[in-house]
Amino acid sequence: MTWFSPAVGAGRTIDVLILGAGPAGAALALALKRAGVASVLLVDRSARPSLRMGESAAPGLNSLLRRLGLDDRLEGRGHRPCYGNLSLWGGPTPIVEEFATRADGPGWNLDREAFDAWLRAEAVARGATLESQARLAAVVRDGDGWRADIRTGERNLEVRSRWIVDASGRPAAFARRSGARLHRFDRLVALAVRVESAESRGFDGFSMIEAVEIGWWYAARLPGGKSAVALMTDMDIARETDLQSPDVFRQAWASTAEVRRFASLPDLALRPVLFAAGTQFIDRAIGPGWLALGDALVALDPLSASGVTGALEDAIAAAEAIIPLLGLESRGGEARNLRSAYCARANAMLTRYLVERRSIYRREKRWGSGRFWQRRAVI
Repeated sequence: MTWFSPAVGAGRTIDVLILGAGPAGAALALALKRAGVASVLLVDRSARPSLRMGESAAPGLNSLLRRLGLDDRLEGRGHRPCYGNLSLWGGPTPIVEEFATRADGPGWNLDREAFDAWLRAEAVARGATLESQARLAAVVRDGDGWRADIRTGERNLEVRSRWIVDASGRPAAFARRSGARLHRFDRLVALAVRVESAESRGFDGFSMIEAVEIGWWYAARLPGGKSAVALMTDMDIARETDLQSPDVFRQAWASTAEVRRFASLPDLALRPVLFAAGTQFIDRAIGPGWLALGDALVALDPLSASGVTGALEDAIAAAEAIIPLLGLESRGGEARNLRSAYCARANAMLTRYLVERRSIYRREKRWGSGRFWQRRAVI
């Protein structure tokens, strides 16, 4: 579904152009409009796969939605609360981590298509403009702003924007064309399917992680009686073992201890969808008149469980940087301090995550001679 607020006219000047209308981009539009920024344009390519990673949201999502002025009663929108994780990691005995002990409430297993559409609709309702099936065709720096050519299925738009935000996800195309370099820590991929959930067997309300020799499995119950199941491994391992083959993937699934009981084994004809899932970052978080956020800035291993919650946190931080910077183009010292603060936040988040990532992976010692685990023991 597509929502449009009044169209942006050719040559019109806007305050912020956001490239990407996933959770990070839509939440940024919401935060900017809530703060009174006059004109915000979201450019959405709308080319999303029907199956994707990121259906789970960590605890803390509700408070972030409230900060954006949204109704946080997600269960009434069809999403499922997640009360904890069941993990087989470091040994064969399942360990339960319950979210009930956390002050920020439960996590959520989301209907991502519905959730993302809701965020976009709320952004438009607040006054942001959304252009769907659109892309940035050309852009040039023009004084303190940008001249951008946006191509849609129906027309071309020429706008002048004071700021551009790269919320385009892992490709980070605009940030990279603006001088940022992409750095990857690994080549982790997710091979994912959506299948029927198995009978309860004590799994309701919990997500699951199970370590295996070639990586680890993730499973989560989704709204509507389905489960998302994914095998995380490295790209070269997936290729060498032909894991995208339905039969090979099904055999790997059948050999698990708990995931095979969590959800029904996939049909023999069901081919898993492959997604990039590795840890990566760009080395410039912000530049003159632009910044990156979400996966365009730092994309984390799904083991981080940041997902949608992290995207909304990033969006709020980006808004807190952009709003004062819109009025500081001619006041260099204050602007530099704001840019430095945004970079410092990104650096601190990445550093903290890498320490946690190393610690978590090193807890699993059963397959120390395997390539997947050896690689993570040294990074």
